[in-house]
Amino acid sequence: MTDLGLYIHIPFCRSRCAYCGFYSIGRKPDAPFLKALAKEMEMRSPAFQDYLCDTIYLGGGTPSSLSENQLAEVMDNIRRRFHISDHPEITMEMNPCDMTDSYLRHARALGINRISIGVESHDNRLLRTIGRLHTASEAEKAVKRAWDLGFRNISVDLMYELPGQSVMDFRKSLLWAVHLPITHVSVYSLILEEGTRFAQLADRGKLPRPTEEESWAMYQDMCRILPHYGFERYEISSFARKGYRSRHNRKYWELSDYLGLGPAASSRIGRTRFTISPGVRMYEKDLLTGSAPAEEIEKLTEKDEMEEYCFLHLRMKEGIPLDDFEHRYGHPLSFWYGRQVAMLKKQKLLTEEDRHLFLTYHGAALGNYVFEQFLRDE
Repeated sequence: MTDLGLYIHIPFCRSRCAYCGFYSIGRKPDAPFLKALAKEMEMRSPAFQDYLCDTIYLGGGTPSSLSENQLAEVMDNIRRRFHISDHPEITMEMNPCDMTDSYLRHARALGINRISIGVESHDNRLLRTIGRLHTASEAEKAVKRAWDLGFRNISVDLMYELPGQSVMDFRKSLLWAVHLPITHVSVYSLILEEGTRFAQLADRGKLPRPTEEESWAMYQDMCRILPHYGFERYEISSFARKGYRSRHNRKYWELSDYLGLGPAASSRIGRTRFTISPGVRMYEKDLLTGSAPAEEIEKLTEKDEMEEYCFLHLRMKEGIPLDDFEHRYGHPLSFWYGRQVAMLKKQKLLTEEDRHLFLTYHGAALGNYVFEQFLRDE
């Protein structure tokens, strides 16, 4: 059987964060949505009977907005419709506000064995600025509660380059996080996504951002502090204790097959990528009247895939495996990108070792610039 990553998008939030560009709406999941999601599983699963789901990821939105009974219904439908491996990684994103003893016990009993918590910052002022509803104390208690109840694979998200955030604010968040009982940290710089409140404020010149020097200092702190406390940087934004890298996220970076279900979820099977249209009500209407949900389908050319292969692999610590690239595309990387690679090596942004091409420390800091060099003009 072929391995498959399964992603379930739960597009509901108590409120919308000022920075979030993911599709979500501000209400709780209801029966029509759960019925539509079950119908989509029923509709899509026959095409995946030769696949084995070794990772499952409930993302959002806020998956923990599902009630205990609703979560049980989703997990039951997944197990009825898809083949699940004997030792799957099953991740669920959670909001600290939802992580009661009862909810965590229930999730663990349903097979959830990895949780990802949107902590974002240790600074309550910054949490209010970005629209988070929890405090740092509540987040800390939620993480410790999950550990006490038996979760041994816990990831937290942190953010930097936030409006009004100082270098010391971010350093305190890092030092606070590494002393929590966690196994993984995802660190994201603020990206101004179109349509978000922060993007609108920035357009009006009303969003104070850290200076370039402050941003660089935050980046250096991230690269220094997390490894010092045992978190290896294995991808540009991802740090893990030994044995706790995200198996599901690696599928995205390695161009493996994954199936996304729910409004706005994306899938990639071979060289076909398809994304379900956002819009909960339209999603429900389509599926509950017997139609497939509206989606956008893209067939990747070899050129498209080659570009993605390069910059997604470069996101990872191991970089581009040169022998695998040549086997996959019939020519060595230098055939397509010799000039670009030579230039990036000269700039000390790329280096090569043991037939792998990977980002240097400074290359990782300038990742987007490096990735752009692998877009081919034809």
